[in-house]
Formats: sequence, structure tokens, C-alpha cells
Amino acid sequence: MADTTLWLDCRRTPAEEAARSWAEAAQTVGDMLPPVGDVSSEGRRTAGGTVVAGPVHGPAELRRVMRGLLAGAPATPAPGPRDRAVAVEYSVPAVDALVNAGLDRIGGCEAKAMRFRAGVAGAHLLYDMVRRDLRSPDWARAAARGIPAPYLLWSTAPVAGPDRGAEYAERCLFPGTAVALSPAALRTFVERDAVTGPTALDLVEARRVVGILDWFGIRFDTLVGAKAPATG
Repeated sequence: MADTTLWLDCRRTPAEEAARSWAEAAQTVGDMLPPVGDVSSEGRRTAGGTVVAGPVHGPAELRRVMRGLLAGAPATPAPGPRDRAVAVEYSVPAVDALVNAGLDRIGGCEAKAMRFRAGVAGAHLLYDMVRRDLRSPDWARAAARGIPAPYLLWSTAPVAGPDRGAEYAERCLFPGTAVALSPAALRTFVERDAVTGPTALDLVEARRVVGILDWFGIRFDTLVGAKAPATG
């Protein structure tokens, strides 16, 4: 899948079931988000030791996280092992849930037609943002000091079912990123066996979706997090 890593998302899975799923998927996934009490907190660590920042829901939150990562980078390389890798989580279904709620309040056929479009469109835009950001002089200097560049983690849970989780994953297979699926969604994703390459970046369509949402008064650029799961 062209340098896209699959992760197992067990944050809402009982510990025993998570351990079993982790063992079963060992040949398929590269890391696991282990069971935790508070799935919204920042600074979590994966089973492999990666720090997970976020989740972010739009450009404003992404910029804040990226600035914070740069601000925390040491001025000189520290002795010993390099800093841990950092993944910045973007919750695709959480963005859809936020935007869907706004569209439902607006009502009408036009608004209804835009449901479940924002999450994937935002993934395309944020992927492009991070690619450009990491080419900046600030991140070049950080890389020269041995600071690992963060990468995006597309999370696909919670959703109404494994089919939608697998669909989200198929549309977010960008090179150099990771996609986290629940155990059930991972099984569905693997069983489909339909993915032959990376997701093509489509900024034209993503900007079209964001432009329509802006016309409805829903600003993707300033979208701020919510804890409500996606439904429907």
C-alpha cells in the first residue's frame, strides 16, 4: 500500500480482546493504539512507543499541534536515542460527525447531500498541509538536529460499523501516513482485498467540498474537536 501503515485501534476494546486481536493481526499491522480510559487525551503512546498527538479536526488545530511540536524540539541534539516518533491523529468520522450535525441543523436536500463528505476532504487537505509544512526551514532545522518529522494518523473509529471504517481507510491510504482501524473494521478491510495502490491526492475535490460547506456557514478551517461519535 505504498508506504501506508495499518494500525489496530483498540482504544475502546476490552484488554483481553485487544491482546487477542493484536496477536491475530501481527502480520498485518505495524502498531496498536491500546485500550485507554480517556480516548480524547493527547500525549498517548502506542504499543510500539509512538507518541500520538491530537486528535485534530481541521487546519487550525493541526497548526497548533505542529507549532507545539516545533516549540518542544531541543535546540541541540540530546545524547543517546533519538526522540520518539510522533503521529498527529486526524479523526475522519469525528469530523464527519461535527459537520453532519451542522448540516442537519440547516436542513434541506442540498445540505443533506453534503453529509459524510467533510472527513475525507479534510484528510486530503491536511495531508497536503503537512507535506508543505515539513519542507519549511523550521522543520528542516529540526530534522538537522535529529528531530523526527511527525506524520499523520488517520483514525476511523468509532463508526456505525466495520464497513464504514474500512471505506474510510481505503480513502486515506496516503504514503508516509498510518491508518488506524478497529479490529472488526480491520478484518473487513483485509477481506475486501480491493486496494491496489495509494489514495490519489485530490485537492480540487477537497477544496470544492470545503467551499460548499463554507457557503452553508460551516468553516472547516476553524473546526474544533468534539467527543461525539459518528452515527448513521
